[in-house]
Amino acid sequence: MFSDKTTHYYLKASAVCLTIIAAGIVTAFLVYTKSLLIPLVISIFLYTILAQMTLYMKQKFSFPSWLAMTISILLCAAFFAGVILFTVNSVGTFLKGAEVYRQNLIDTITDLISRLQQHGITLDQKFIETYLRELPLFNWLKNFGGKLFSLISNTTLIILFMTFFLFGSKKTPPITNPAIKEMLANVSVYLSVKLIASLATGLVAAAILFGFQVKLAALFALFVFLLNFIPSVGSIVAVLLPVPVLFLQFGLGPQFFLVIGLLSATEFTIGNLLEPRFLGEGMDLHPAAVVASLIFWTLVWGVPGAFLSVPITASIKIVLSKIKHTRPVAEFLAGRLPH
Repeated sequence: MFSDKTTHYYLKASAVCLTIIAAGIVTAFLVYTKSLLIPLVISIFLYTILAQMTLYMKQKFSFPSWLAMTISILLCAAFFAGVILFTVNSVGTFLKGAEVYRQNLIDTITDLISRLQQHGITLDQKFIETYLRELPLFNWLKNFGGKLFSLISNTTLIILFMTFFLFGSKKTPPITNPAIKEMLANVSVYLSVKLIASLATGLVAAAILFGFQVKLAALFALFVFLLNFIPSVGSIVAVLLPVPVLFLQFGLGPQFFLVIGLLSATEFTIGNLLEPRFLGEGMDLHPAAVVASLIFWTLVWGVPGAFLSVPITASIKIVLSKIKHTRPVAEFLAGRLPH
C-alpha cells in the first residue's frame, strides 16, 4: 500500500515537472518565432471577422458568396487605409506645432514655479527651462516613421496569410470538430462585440475631443478604439494617453478635467455596463485569468500579445476542456476550482 502511494505521488510529481518543462519550451518557441506567429494569429482573427461579415451579408441581403466576401474585404481595406491616413495626418499636424507646445509647457512650468515661490518653495527656473528646451520628446515623435518598415513587413505577411485563407476556404470541407467549432464561435462573438463596443467608444471619444478642439483628436480617438481591445488596462491607458496634450493645451483649467471626466465616463459606461450585457458570459474566463493572460502574452509578444491575449487564452481553454487530463486546468481558468 505504501509503495502504491509512493508511486502515485512520484507519477504526479513527474507529470507536474514535465508540464513545467513543456511550458518553458513552448514559451521559448513563442518568443523565438513571434515575428512569424504574430501576423499568422492576427490574420486568423481577421479572417474570422471577415467570415462573420460575409455570412451576415449572405443571410441578410442574399448576396452570393463571392460578392459578400469582396464587400467584406473592401470594407476592411478601407478601414485600415483610413486608420493609416488619420494617424499620419494627426502626427504631421502635431509636429508642425511642436515648438508652440514646447513653449506652452515652458510657460506653464514658469507659472507653476512663480506660484511655488509665493509659498517659500524655490526651484532653479533656468535649469528647468533649459531641460525642457532640450527635451527630446518631439524628436522621438519625428522618428515615428522609423518603425514604418517593420509595420509594412508585418502587414505584408498578414495580407499573404489572409490570401491563402481566403482562397483555401473554397476547397476546405466544413468544420465538424466540436472543439474547433466552439472555439471559432466564441472568438467570433467576442471579436464582433468587442469591435462594435470599441468603435462606439472611439466615436464618442472623437466627439468629445473634437468638441473641445483637442490637438491630435483623431489620433487619440483611434487609440481609444484600439486600446479597448486590451482587457482591464486598455481603457485606463486610453484615458491617460491624451493627458500631456491636454495639459499643454488647457493647463490645469476646467476644460482639462472636463475632458478627462467625459472620457472616463464613456469608458466606464460602454466597457463595464453595455459591453458585458451583449457579451453575456463572454469567453468563460475568470477576471484573474484574464489579467494573468494579459501579463503573459504581453511579456511574450509585446503589444500584439496584449491585444490577442483574451481570444488566444479562451481558445486554449476550449482545447483543454476537451481533453480529460487537462480539463481541471480549463475549469481553473474559468474560476471553477476542481473538486
